[in-house]
Amino acid sequence: MSNYSPQGLTFPREPAGMRALRQQSASSSSIDAWLRTLGFWIDRSRQRRQLGELAELNDYLLKDIGVSREEAMREAEKPFWR
Repeated sequence: MSNYSPQGLTFPREPAGMRALRQQSASSSSIDAWLRTLGFWIDRSRQRRQLGELAELNDYLLKDIGVSREEAMREAEKPFWR
């Protein structure tokens, strides 16, 4: 059975398998994007925790990476999603 437009033109129907594949691809790509974001947040959280520990312990290492103690503490206090 075909779908008709108001002008009487016929549009081919999309096979059910293709529709399911397209929907699955869309959902898997959104899951992939969500997992990438989650991984990014986990990495950022770990980096900020390490930077906070470094800021509390060693001025020499902070100077070596070009960050002041205040900058390191300010960055370490940010939530992981920012």
